[in-house]
Amino acid sequence: MDRLSSFLLRRLRHLQRREIRRLAVRNGLLMMKTAIIDGLVVGRYVPAFDPSHLTGEVERDRQWVRDRLAAFLIDAPQDASGRPDLLSAAPVWPPQLRRRLVRNGADDDALAYAVRVVAEAGEVLCIKTMATVLLLAAAMKESGVELRDLVAFLRQPAGVFAVQVSVEGFERALPHLVEETAFLPFGPYVGMAADFTFVDELWRYVDGQAKRVFLQIPVAKSYRPTSSSMRAQLLWALAHGSPVLAVAETHHAVPDQVDLTSDVRLTGGGISVTFLADLLEAVYGSDDVSHHDGLIAVIDAGALTLDDLSIAIRPGRPILSSIEALVGLAVHNREERDNEKDKGHTASSRRLITQSPSERAAQSSQDRSAKGDSSSSSAGNRRSKAQPTGAELIQPLPADGETPGEGRPPLLVETLSGYGAATDWALGLKTDLADYLAGDLAWSDMSTKLLLSGPPGTGKTTFARAMCNSLRIPLVVTSVSTWLQGEYLSAVLDRMANTFAEARAQAPCILFIDEIDGIGTRVSASRQYADYWNACVNKLLELLDGAVKSEGVIVVGATNRANEIDEAIRRSGRLETHIEIPRPDIPALAGILAHHLGADLDVVAKSDTQDGGQP
Repeated sequence: MDRLSSFLLRRLRHLQRREIRRLAVRNGLLMMKTAIIDGLVVGRYVPAFDPSHLTGEVERDRQWVRDRLAAFLIDAPQDASGRPDLLSAAPVWPPQLRRRLVRNGADDDALAYAVRVVAEAGEVLCIKTMATVLLLAAAMKESGVELRDLVAFLRQPAGVFAVQVSVEGFERALPHLVEETAFLPFGPYVGMAADFTFVDELWRYVDGQAKRVFLQIPVAKSYRPTSSSMRAQLLWALAHGSPVLAVAETHHAVPDQVDLTSDVRLTGGGISVTFLADLLEAVYGSDDVSHHDGLIAVIDAGALTLDDLSIAIRPGRPILSSIEALVGLAVHNREERDNEKDKGHTASSRRLITQSPSERAAQSSQDRSAKGDSSSSSAGNRRSKAQPTGAELIQPLPADGETPGEGRPPLLVETLSGYGAATDWALGLKTDLADYLAGDLAWSDMSTKLLLSGPPGTGKTTFARAMCNSLRIPLVVTSVSTWLQGEYLSAVLDRMANTFAEARAQAPCILFIDEIDGIGTRVSASRQYADYWNACVNKLLELLDGAVKSEGVIVVGATNRANEIDEAIRRSGRLETHIEIPRPDIPALAGILAHHLGADLDVVAKSDTQDGGQP
């Protein structure tokens, strides 16, 4: 989990525990004492119960507070005006604590520990809210927006904010985060829908409480206001110094009036495996996540919604049960979406949720591959076209065979000339692969991701085919231009994800991505088509990331323009090994000619000598 996500989650939990302590004071479980320190009045929480009942074991003490003092951690019922209902029954002290409400002799550390345990015991993790915070952090990171800049715009009156995150349920979840928690500073906030008929008093006071009103722009097509009314509502809100927030979760764009005038523009991708790992880490801890990272990696994360996360991940539930539920919900959602796209076909049978995650993920992968790959390649036909992605599968040639139609030995890394460091890398990988297959080396300890760069014609594709033959594993060949043949952005992202899935199905194998510079770099959200290209780059980063289940897949990217690749693609864990292939010198050219001419080389040399040339 990165620093921004960790900080925002800590802030969310801190604010919730602060509210729990205030509630405990209202209910009489905690007391507030004041002291004057350096001329300042400082408040301090102290327990109204005997802290000697606590053992110092945090988990046990939390449960003790929940079992015996739960009534003090529940908010009192309210009447129609929003005030506490004085007629409702007040919390009752347990008999064993009734005579020990005030006890002297407890040291400051024990009192502070008791207050902490009370706050943690009353904490209720809202998975949907935590997921919204993580998605917001990811959008800030992807859009290059610093936290200090976002806070500065929140401080100013009449700030305009546009947020687009491709996750179902996000359009409702973000305004809920703003209104129902104190997560955003300079609040509290209350939102008014842009299609509401405004009244002056409504902007200043809501339910008798002073709140900062913000204008919420509905982006969903069925609720989108007209252009003229949108302009009038924006003018009204900005005239009152109220912030404006537009949130989108689908391909429907943020209205132009907001997009063109926004102070902050955040764009984020969908739910990824890395995101799921971060969310599970926030709930269960990093140790549990690391023990189950293999199961997390096979989840079809892009098919999940925010509601799915709330259903599957619940505090107190074992992490394995949550992972199994996420796998089942993802398969269920993907099947439903596929059936909606193809209503004329017979609906595929549902997978039982009692299947293990690996069985369900493998079956889902087989179903998706079967749709476009119904015919298997024969022994004589070494190539087969994978219809869903356009990727080409090439099997290694026998070491004692010949290149079909060319009558020469197969390409091998050992016999290539002019590749220098790339040859050393491939031969080292060959040795490591043998150790991996023998069970003596972990995949994570191997260098399995390479970026090849060099001028056109230097043989980058040839090198990949030679690796295929030398390592004796299949080669999956694709290119960014093949991915971009998708009609819509969702189709492009699906092609990318499915290509990696096809490679995993062939593991161990080599995935060769040509023209990788065509994926571009992430640009400012204000640039034209920024959403499209940023989404493509972010998807590739997700697929290359170490959190994705890529064991057994060697990724080789090729480019003529290495300086046009996003820096994040070349960072540690992705295409971190960069080798440049120069144009061949004289010895390398001689080696290339020797390979291609084979036995004919002697004839050519002899003919050249007879004509008076130098041998």
